[in-house]
Amino acid sequence: MGFLSMPLEIIDIIIDLSLPSSIEGLSLVCKAIHERAQAQIVRHNTLKQQWRRANNYQTGRLDDTLGILDAIARDPLIAEYIEVLDLWDERGLSEEDDDFLDFRGDLAAMERVKTLITSATFLKESGVDPEAWWNRMMKEEGTRIDHDNTAVSCTAITLLGLLPNLKSIRLDPGWQHFAPDQVDDELLLSVLQSIISRTGQAGNSRQRPLSQLRTILPFMHPGYEEKASLQSVQPFLEIDAISELYLVSAVAVEDGYTGFPFKWRTPTLAPNLTRIELVASCIDAEGISELLCHTPNLAVFKYAHETKWHGCEHDWNAGAFVEAIAHHCGKTITSLAITIDELFGEIINGVSSLLAFPNLEYLEVDVTVFRGPPLESGQQKGEASFMPEGATPWTETDIPCIGSMLPDSIVEAQINTDFPDPDEAALGGLLKNLRSQRMERLHKLERCIVRQYTAESARIYAERAGATLETFDFAVENPRALNMMPAWKREFDERISTLRS
Repeated sequence: MGFLSMPLEIIDIIIDLSLPSSIEGLSLVCKAIHERAQAQIVRHNTLKQQWRRANNYQTGRLDDTLGILDAIARDPLIAEYIEVLDLWDERGLSEEDDDFLDFRGDLAAMERVKTLITSATFLKESGVDPEAWWNRMMKEEGTRIDHDNTAVSCTAITLLGLLPNLKSIRLDPGWQHFAPDQVDDELLLSVLQSIISRTGQAGNSRQRPLSQLRTILPFMHPGYEEKASLQSVQPFLEIDAISELYLVSAVAVEDGYTGFPFKWRTPTLAPNLTRIELVASCIDAEGISELLCHTPNLAVFKYAHETKWHGCEHDWNAGAFVEAIAHHCGKTITSLAITIDELFGEIINGVSSLLAFPNLEYLEVDVTVFRGPPLESGQQKGEASFMPEGATPWTETDIPCIGSMLPDSIVEAQINTDFPDPDEAALGGLLKNLRSQRMERLHKLERCIVRQYTAESARIYAERAGATLETFDFAVENPRALNMMPAWKREFDERISTLRS
């Protein structure tokens, strides 16, 4: 029996079931089906426009995640249309509308939402009492005490458990406290783990929430007092589909004081991450190793360091950090950026070689990351400075030429100078012999850029080395912040904006 020979009510059911992922293809099979599907096509276009990108600040109530759950309770198909979810409501307490009237005053509507939640399979699988979970959700309503959320909510986790086609998510600042080793988070973690464990199960994709999740977007601001444990997003990294991680103010430092340690909880699991970009973050070699030893497919790694609260990583070991990256992912990385947003102290050990990245094509670095003795010297700068007995003290004139550090696969290299004026010894050391290195070995190097902030005094160094000087906001009345000089940071902002839209 042909498709169009079936009873019309059966055809209508099939067309209904094609929403959301197959309706567009099915309706184009033939004119007859397209005409029959007109009502479903209109519904599809409406739901797609309204719900492809969902957020919890569409109403006068702050953090109205429950409002999204109410919409899903009224029309469960909405859950399948949500591809981008933004849980960060940046409005202040003063902006909430106390007179806002919504479904919360309707007993029937609240009962409908309650039924949706208490019947969720993931609650039963995690061994959580659905009634107790609902009661906890109700206690969370309207409990924000500052500009940003302060804790991970049951409501947010519940919503995540209903979204099978979610591709990108921006969490809220409350997730900064969501670390699996914190006792208060055990219940929330067990439910989230129940949801995540279903992503890799066989069967109907409509029953596998988060199975399409590819991208984690930043949920913190940059700044000295802003910090979120990298551990807080670790559960999401266990999802097979995850390929891109973008974070701001991530911390992975086990200093026993102000840092947050990072531990991979599932040793046998290797996620499919191909891109990691971390802005204004505070991570040492041990912390990044714990993550990257589980990312065998990583192609892009970009990092901007920032000293955090109470001097976390006041001095930073850039040499050890880059060596750790090379040890775990050197053979797969094609694009690498290591820059500094804010460093209060010194570079303990500087970067001295990038030859362990044999497939590297794009590199962006700050001059500062080279301004320390190489690891192999045994010397260290900073508060815990060390000099082996009889060693000749390292100076910035010992910085090797960047050409000798680069693999012959390199296509483009960008160097951001110091501010306000480039250090003659450091920049001069980096650029010495660059011309001869390009002629003898770096035959694929198309562009070498030296970038300077609001000035052009580095031109003489760049031209002498055969590099191109690029001035950043030179002769501009209101120049952007210095930490926006790296090209990759500006690309980061553009990419995040695109992924959220």
